[in-house]
Amino acid sequence: MAKNILNINLSKYKNDFIILNKIFYKDILVNDILCKILGINYMHTDSNWNIHKHKHSFFEFHYITDNYVFTTSNGIKRKITPGMFYILAPGVLHSHNQENVGHTGFSMRWEISLNNTNGQSLCNLKSKQLITAFYNITSEPLYDDGTIIESVINLLKIGNLPLTEFELQLAFFQIIIRLLHFYNKDLSTFKSTTNNSDSYDNNIINNSIQFIEDNYYQDINVTDVANSVHVSYSHLSRLFKNNAGETINKYIKMVRLKKASYLLKCTNKDMKTIAKEIGYNSEYYFCNDFKKNIGMSPGNYRKNSSTLSE
Repeated sequence: MAKNILNINLSKYKNDFIILNKIFYKDILVNDILCKILGINYMHTDSNWNIHKHKHSFFEFHYITDNYVFTTSNGIKRKITPGMFYILAPGVLHSHNQENVGHTGFSMRWEISLNNTNGQSLCNLKSKQLITAFYNITSEPLYDDGTIIESVINLLKIGNLPLTEFELQLAFFQIIIRLLHFYNKDLSTFKSTTNNSDSYDNNIINNSIQFIEDNYYQDINVTDVANSVHVSYSHLSRLFKNNAGETINKYIKMVRLKKASYLLKCTNKDMKTIAKEIGYNSEYYFCNDFKKNIGMSPGNYRKNSSTLSE
């Protein structure tokens, strides 16, 4: 443990914690990882501070800089002293209590998950492993080597600078990834489960999806998608089916019909116009596909959506 940790005067940063309120309840998306920042708060308790057994739906981090606190989780009571921290994963029953003295420190709270916009099967493999690593964190307290407190103080300082909220969110996200390194020393490698071939294939799939999302309203087909990512028709078809669990044509149709559903609910555009806007050359084929995949005609879908919103 670095000696300077024991000499930290956290109280002088008390107002800086308040400034960071502007990034609370904000989402940040990094690769396929979605993180919601729920708080980073200065703590200065008295000897009567006691929190009965409870649990959260989010991650909670607690760092002590002065005196100590007792925390009980999974039936084990632990004394947390200056320079020590712990993380409580969602669903872990825990309680806190002081004995004779209060403590000074800070807490951080966040939610983290995979972004499911394109479905979990298409998410980056390393992103999935990061999320799994977070949920496998134990509540065992650890000693800081100076990395965490320095990172947090830096965040508090840059909160006073004319930076964007996104820059502050990134700094927060970097801190929780550094925390994860304390519990998973080999976090950066994942040698046993991933390789360059996996990464290359994931990039092909992700770029294919992006091409479809950007061009669904045009008359595109599988060959167009394959050409956009510079691989053969057969190779892309096999990769896409293995990763997405469906064919490229099916995915193109799904994107178009999802957009059609939005236009039916939120606009008064007629069927011919909607069909053209989402890439169908024929109103008949659009209506036929919509009914076959959604289970009702576009007209009935619009009527039902209007009834539900009243």
